[in-house]
Amino acid sequence: SIEKEYSATKEKLENDIKELNAEYERKLEQLAKDKEEK
Repeated sequence: SIEKEYSATKEKLENDIKELNAEYERKLEQLAKDKEEK
């Protein structure tokens, strides 16, 4: 059914967004560390 597909897609997108956010935060932390070292 469409509803099933929709909720599965929504869940996948939400997981992707969580992973992207985590990656983004790691990169920000790395940038902050690099600045401190210089």
